[in-house]
This record gives sequence, structure tokens and C-alpha cells, in this order.
Amino acid sequence: MTSGPGALAVIRAMRPFDLVWSRELLDDVVVAIGPSFSCRASPGGSARYSVAAVNLSTGTDSFHAVVPHRVICGRLHGAGAGRPLLGRSKGQGRLARMRVLLLGSFDIRDDKDQPVELAGARLRALVARLAFEAGREVSADSLIDAIWEDDAASSNALQALVSRVRKAIGADKVTRGAAGYRLDVEPGDVDLVRFERLAETGRRSGDLAALREAEALWRGPALADLLDYRFAQNEAVRLERLRAETTRDRLALEVATGTDVLAELEPLAASHALDERWQALLMRALYTTGRPAEALDVFERTRERLADELGADPSSELSELHLKILRQSAAPAERPVRRSNLKSQLTSFVGREDDLAALAEAVAQARLVTVTGPGGAGKTRLAVETAARIAADGAAPDGVWFVELASTTDGTDVAPAVLRAIGAREAGLLEPSARDAASRLEEYFTGQNALLVLDNCEHQLDGVADLVSRILGACPGLRVLATSREALAIGGERLYPIPPLAVSEEDPESSPAVRLFCERAAAVRPGFRLDASNTGAVVEICRRLDGLPLAVELAAARMRALDAAQIAARLDDRFALLAGSDRTAPARHRTLSAVIAWSWDLLSDAERTLAMHMAVYPAGLALDRIDDLDALAGLVDKSLVDRDGERYRMLETIRSYAVARLEESGQAEAVADAMAKACLELAERADAELRTAAQIDAMARLTAEHGNLVTVIGRAVATADIETGLRMVAALFWYWHLLGSPSEFRHWTEAVLAVPAEIPAPLLPAARILEGTVATGQYGFSAGDAAIREGLALGEGLDDDAPGRFLLSMGPAFLADTSPVDERGLQGFELGTALLIAAASGSMVSGLEGAEPADRAEAVFAELGERWGLASALRIKAERLGWQGDLKGSEEAVAEAARLLDELGTRGDASEAYGELAWRHAQNGAFEQAWEALDRGIALAEDAREPYREAYVRWFRVPVLVAEGRYEEALAELPAAERSLDGAISLGERIRVMSVALADLVPLLQGERPTRGIAGLRREYIEGAAVADLAIASRVAAAIALADGDAALAARRLGFGRAMLGIDDGRGYDAALRTEERARETLGDKAFQEEYDRGAALGRADAFELLTGKP
Repeated sequence: MTSGPGALAVIRAMRPFDLVWSRELLDDVVVAIGPSFSCRASPGGSARYSVAAVNLSTGTDSFHAVVPHRVICGRLHGAGAGRPLLGRSKGQGRLARMRVLLLGSFDIRDDKDQPVELAGARLRALVARLAFEAGREVSADSLIDAIWEDDAASSNALQALVSRVRKAIGADKVTRGAAGYRLDVEPGDVDLVRFERLAETGRRSGDLAALREAEALWRGPALADLLDYRFAQNEAVRLERLRAETTRDRLALEVATGTDVLAELEPLAASHALDERWQALLMRALYTTGRPAEALDVFERTRERLADELGADPSSELSELHLKILRQSAAPAERPVRRSNLKSQLTSFVGREDDLAALAEAVAQARLVTVTGPGGAGKTRLAVETAARIAADGAAPDGVWFVELASTTDGTDVAPAVLRAIGAREAGLLEPSARDAASRLEEYFTGQNALLVLDNCEHQLDGVADLVSRILGACPGLRVLATSREALAIGGERLYPIPPLAVSEEDPESSPAVRLFCERAAAVRPGFRLDASNTGAVVEICRRLDGLPLAVELAAARMRALDAAQIAARLDDRFALLAGSDRTAPARHRTLSAVIAWSWDLLSDAERTLAMHMAVYPAGLALDRIDDLDALAGLVDKSLVDRDGERYRMLETIRSYAVARLEESGQAEAVADAMAKACLELAERADAELRTAAQIDAMARLTAEHGNLVTVIGRAVATADIETGLRMVAALFWYWHLLGSPSEFRHWTEAVLAVPAEIPAPLLPAARILEGTVATGQYGFSAGDAAIREGLALGEGLDDDAPGRFLLSMGPAFLADTSPVDERGLQGFELGTALLIAAASGSMVSGLEGAEPADRAEAVFAELGERWGLASALRIKAERLGWQGDLKGSEEAVAEAARLLDELGTRGDASEAYGELAWRHAQNGAFEQAWEALDRGIALAEDAREPYREAYVRWFRVPVLVAEGRYEEALAELPAAERSLDGAISLGERIRVMSVALADLVPLLQGERPTRGIAGLRREYIEGAAVADLAIASRVAAAIALADGDAALAARRLGFGRAMLGIDDGRGYDAALRTEERARETLGDKAFQEEYDRGAALGRADAFELLTGKP
């Protein structure tokens, strides 16, 4: 609903201005000085300076500043640029360990943790400077500048210093390459690099342990004995700032978990009295510990300080928190962007330490490793522990992702399950069908050094094998660790079969199986230990259970009520009974079934009934879905049900056993019917809440229940229950849209619509709209128009509470002709949606045509508390305000939209909004904030696994660079930015004309001939281009016409641009190029006005000829 960035204030940064810097920042900035330069104190004698530079070659005022290298790396090339990738580079040999410690006084430790003597400050400075780039080459010039600073020194002096260092730490530790010198040390063996890695991990994934470990690396002030060197001073300032941020991140997590951290936090907040982030954290901490009055006092003190010392008001974020505390509704802070979904394990890892090391080595050597073994052998736990080690070692810096495939129902579910597990959303319901879930995974993992753990592959072998073969072939940096009872049987697969845990009668205490039994038994029977009275029985239990970890753990759980001898005695009968039931089954299956059957026999009737009912829910159940809490407690105590956060799940093997018992009982159909009814009620209730202020909770609930809900759809398809299937798909439609899962939407919708059964009349409207929406997503706009229009017609007069009623309000949004919707009789979300459609439709006609419905939509959604609609309205509003010259208002509107979408968790939409926010910041000259917004937008797009959205956000770097006057950088980045959007239906078209305009604007501003010119506009013109883009293009085309000597055509094009926007925007590109002024001088006022009016009288139908010819 929004177009690419308007051009109206790019020129803002090219007008005369003073950029104000603090003394501290000025000391840390290198200014590229033009022909004239001034540095003067601000009026009043404050310690602030302004810098101005004038580029006389173009006759335009400009400013150019280069911030320090590390900031450029962080903002222009992504966080961590200038640092090596974590993990060992390909082909690098294993090094004898040497650790360099810089977070305190300089220190070097050998592989035995003994200090390595390095006498001389310059020697230590050289090693420290090399350690900053651990494993990467540093140029000789950089080293000379760092160590000798202003003193003259030659390369010979540097070589001599290097020789002395080599003698002290080893000749192989400092090597010379083509680009300079390198310290041969693993990045993780430099404490400051390890600190940064842990801090980043903790911040992004909310890993409290990582943050604590990062803080523990500090031994004192950073580089304490090297602060005579400027490079060390600058780095120390940066590290101390990062240290404070890490402490703040850690305290924020502790506050979010209810920990009282006030004793530590209060003095830190006092030392950062003007930092609103610290004050906000202190307010949250006071609030969560039951001291809201003191939290409000903190806000008041902060407000007064900001006003007295900076002349500023509190930020919107701090003010909002203040209001929430007043309303008693303060919430946790913003969620971090994830790089892993591995969960911390609640029990120790016992018995497979050797397997852990061997499997990690196998993953390092082969790109596909499959852990095979029987159910209950511990495949999943071993894979998780191995993945955690790889993540901790930094060997997969782009992510370690665990994907549970147990709830998938067929091979087509595998790729969407992977996308959900890694937190992805697909590109949008209207993207072409060729971009399926597997394609999305290829796009994301291309260029990524990541590890994907696929668990429980055995029941979807074909689907998993096809997907793994495809993504490994397309993504050379990806590795896959799979667990399965059978091999995937594809090329390049390396099998890692895990044997049972060893049982030794000669040395039972060191036997892995016995150790596991004893540790788990002690957990349920405090004081239990192996002694002469129970050793024989414990060994027998472990041996009879074949050392299978699941069976051993289940047996140990019985120690709550039985002793080891009693357990051993019971095993005899149970194994004998079940071993003879199916002699064709593998022995390992018979043994595990015996253990489960024995545990099953120990259940009470109520526990057994609950277990059978829970077994049909592959995604588990929330506590509020379980009535018999006593039976649930019994199942948890007996290790048949695990608690996973707020949900309760069965181990997959136990669930399968319980399902078999349910089928034997004759109750399977009744239980499945009850499940379908309960899940449908939950889905329809949550769907309605998705369009209210409760939508965040509803999204979380649907995500948690998703495996159960699609199981109901699958059963409905299998049993030809068209009503249940259609109602469930309709209920999940908006969830899938927000989540961004078009392939799953298409798969289940097509499956339901293919059911050979008559569709109930009340569901026909929803069925036709769903059918049309699928066609639109597969073949583009207009493909589904007929079905959607039929559905809308059938839905006239449909009851408000009819299933799928919501689809009637969304149907028009998927039509090729988005004409305004008749809003009579509509209210709430439906009214807001109709107004958004009207706003989008009106904006295609004139810049102000969509203003009134957009403002009304904003009011409707604000009253509802619905974030998606409100954000959509605000983005339209932001663009309109930009056209009108209200750049601050535009900036504020899109900032709120970005915040709302970020809060809702629609990371793809939020990433777009942050890109647009970066542009608005740049228009207002807030370049630092612009780059911060771009960083956030790119991070969200990366986390959403949406390459097109990421490309769209990155495209905004170009206009921001132009706004900063960095023309050459902008032109250099533009071609790649455009290519990255090839194939994107809406996003690519949205900025095509704008890209041509930018490519032409830069040379025009530099007094040169545009490289693309009118031919470029002719090639990229889009019939449905947004009016803002047409207006911008018309102004650039006008400047081109004037440069060609055709002032009359220039005037007509200016008039057309004004008519398109519906307002007279005096802050556009033509203001910078003086197009109107120069055309008037050439034609005279009367002739200019005549031509201008001719252009203004033209409509959209004349746009192509006007912009690319001479109408």
C-alpha cells in the first residue's frame, strides 16, 4: 500500500547546514575536507562544534564525514564486519593453543594456561593490534600508524618488531601474507572477540548464560596497560561501552524473569542518568518488584534532567512505558532477533561423552550426517548436545536450528516445518507458486554457514530426503544433522549409528548405562546411590533394557515407588509377555515396547485415559486444555509426559504406543471427533482475536497449536469431512497471512477443496474466496477474480457469526481492481479493511485521494487496538505527510508503524517499515538513526528468511547515501540493489521507477548527463506505478528535458507531477536542480504557466508518453 521512498527531501542534506557534534564524537571522527573548512564553538561557549565543508566543483553545498572504521563496518557492511567469521576457515590447520587476553591488563597464555612473557610496550601493542583482527591480515601501514603514531617509522622497524614477537611466542604465530601480517590464533582464543561473540549471542537469542559468561571474561579495564596508544584508547572506549550494554542486556533478561536486580541496577542507572535505556530498565525493575511509585519517580527525575541539561523531552518509548506503569500494564522489552532455537536441557548429559566428540567431528567432515538407532536410543539428545557444542564453538555463525518433524503429516509438510522452526515466514500469499517453501529455504541458506538439525525423520523419509538433497545442492555452506531410525539413503550421507549404552558387570560404576540410571534415580529418590545392596539389580535392569537411554530413564523413574530389585523382578514378566507378540519386529522395538507397556500397566485408569487422549495431539496440550490435573501430575511423575514451557507433550515413541492402545480400546473415533471439535473452537476463537488488541496472545496460541490444527485438517480430508476442513482453513487464513506461510495455505486449502463432498451452503462464500485467493497467489492478480467475486456475491446477507465471514471483508483486497468497497453497515476490522482498500485505491488516482479513508482507517484500528491495520494506515499516512512536506510527522508515523509490526512479530512487514523509516530519518538529516533503522530492518528480514524483503530494505541504503551526499557510493550500490529485487512481484515493481529516478538524479546534481535518462524511464515504466513514483519521475524527466534544451516539455512534466500528488510540493528534486526557476527564465512566466497547466491537465493515461516522449 506504500510506494518506494519519495524524493521530496533527498536534497535536504545538500543544502547549506551545520552538523553539530559533541567534543567526544569530534575527537573520534575523520572529516574529509573540501576546499574550505571551518571548526568553531557553538554560541554560548558550550563544548560542541560544527563542521562545514563546501564542494566548489559542483556549486552545491555538501557535507562529507567518515566515521571511524569500526562504525563503518558495523553500519555499512553488517555487524561484525572487519572481524573474521567465527569458526575455523576451510583448510586452516589446527594450531597449538595460545590465548590473548585484553579485557584487563595485556596477557598471553599458552596451551597449559601458563603466562608467556612479552617484554616491551611496543611488542604488546603489536600483538594487541593484530589480535583485534584475530586470524586476519593487518596492513603494515596500519600497524605502523598504530604503534608509532606520529613518529616516523619504516617497514624495517616493523619487521624488526615482528621478529622480536616471533622469538617470544613462536615464528608460526605471526605470519606475513600478501595484505600484511596476521596473528595465527583462533578468534575464540582472543578474549575480546569471544566477549563480542557471547554478547551478540546473548543479545540476539536472549541467552542469559552467554551474557554472564561474556561479563566474566573481564579482569579489569580493557587494555589497561596499553592506554598510551591511541588505537588502544579508541578500542577501550568501544569495549567499555559494549560491556555496559551487555550488562544492561543481562539485567533486562533477569528483570523479565522476575529477578530482583535493583541492588546492582540502581548505581548503574545513576551513572547513566541521561541514558533513557538505563532509566527504562530501572523503571521496569522497580515495577516488577512491586514498587510502581518509585518507577514513576524515576521517570519524573529523568524528564527533569533531560529538560534541564539537554533541553529535550523523554522519548516516545520512555513516555509509553510511563503510561503503561500508570495503567499497571508494563510488559517485557522487545524480543531479540534469534540465531538459534536450541533449548537449554533440564537434565545432565550422561553416558555419551565420546559420542558427542565423535559426532561433532563427523559433522565437521561431512555435510550430511544421519544419527541412526532405535527409538529411545538417545538420538535426539545426542544431536541437540552436538548442535549446542557447534554453536558454542562458533562453527556455524549464521545459525543452528533444531526442527522437530514428529508432527508433520506427509512429505509436503517438511519444508514448511523447517521454515516455522527457524522463525521464518514466506514471501506473501500473492507470490508465485514456484517460490515454494523449499525455494525459500534455498534462498535463505545460500551464502550461509549454518547447521540444520532434523529430528524424527523416519516417518517422512522420502520428503526429508528430497528436501535435504535439494537444499544441500543449492547451499554449499549448509550442513545437516539428522536423526532417524533409517538412513535417508542419498548421496554424500554419512551414517552415525549409536549403540546402546555400555553395561559392565566388572566395573558397574563407570558403565554409562548404570551412571544414567543412578543419576535419574537420585533425582526422584533423594539419597539413592549405588552400593552392594543394589548394584546387581541395577546392572540387571540396564542389561535387560539393552542400555537404551529412554528405557533406562523410564525404569529409573519407577524408583519413586519401587526399589531396584522390585523393578528387576517386574521386567522379567513384561519382557516375556511382549517379546512373543510379534517375532517379526526388530528386537530393539520389542524391548522398547516392553518398557513402555510395563510403564503403561502401572498407570491408573484416569492416567491411562488421559494418556490416550493426549496421544492424538502431536503438538501437545496447554495446561488449560487438560481437565484432570491429578492424572496429568501422575503422567509427569511417571516420565510419560514432559513439560515444555507451558505445554505438556509425550515422547514420540510413547505417544505412538498410546495411540495403538487407543485404537484397541474402540474409542479412537470418538476421541478424534472431540479433538476436532476442541481444535476448531480454539482456532475460530483465536482467529477472531487476531483482529483485536489480544492478537499477540492469539498468534502465540495458534503457533503452539499449529501441529494439532493441521492434524485435524488432515483427518478431515481423509474422512471427507468438508465442513470441518473448510472451517479450519478459513480460521487459519489470517494467521497464515500474518505469519507468511503461503505454501502451507495453498497446500491445505487445495487439499480441502479437492474433497469429493458437497460444500454446505453457508460455507460456499468462504470456499470460493479461498479458491480465488489460491489462484491469485499462484498465477498473479486477476487469476482468482471470478471465484472471489462469486464468493462475495454469495456472501451477501450472510450472518455475522457464520464461519469464514471474515473472508468477505478481505476478498476485495485480492482483486486486480481494488476499487473502494461499499462500507455501509461495516464496523470494526471489516470497516478498517474497507477503508484501507479505499485509501490504496484512491492513492493510485491522486496523492490526496486516499487521505480521508486512510485517516479514518487509522482511527478504527487504533480503537480496536489492532496493530497490523493501524501500522498499514500509518504507513500510508507517512507517505502522504512526506508529500506535503511534513517530514517530521512522516517520520513519526512510520516509526510507530515499524514499532507496532515489530511488536506483533510480523517481521517481514516490520522490516519493510524500518526501511521506510530509514528514508524518513535521512530526509530529516538524522543519518545515524537512518542507519540504525536499516540495521534493524535488515536483521528482521534476515530473521524472517525473506530475501526479497531483505533486498527491499537494503535498497533504501541508496537514497540514504544520496541524502548524505555520498553520490559515488549510491551509484555503485544501485545496480546490485535493483538486481536483488528481480522476480519480486510487488516489491520489485514498487521501486522500479524510483531506481531510475535516483540513477538520473545523481549525475544531474553533479552537473553531468544522466546515464539512463528517458530511455531508462521508458524501459522501466509500470502502468500501475504509484502516484508518488510518477511525480518523482516527472521531475527528473523535467530536469532531463531542460538539460536537452526543451524548457516547454520540462514545464509540462512539472505540472503533471504536481497534479499526480494533488499538492504543490516545493521540497522535491526540482527544488535542488532549480528546474522550475530555470524553465521560467527560459520561457517567461506566461508561457511557462501555459505549459505547466497543460501538463497538470493530463491524466495517468498520458503518463507514459509524457515521461518518455513529447505529448
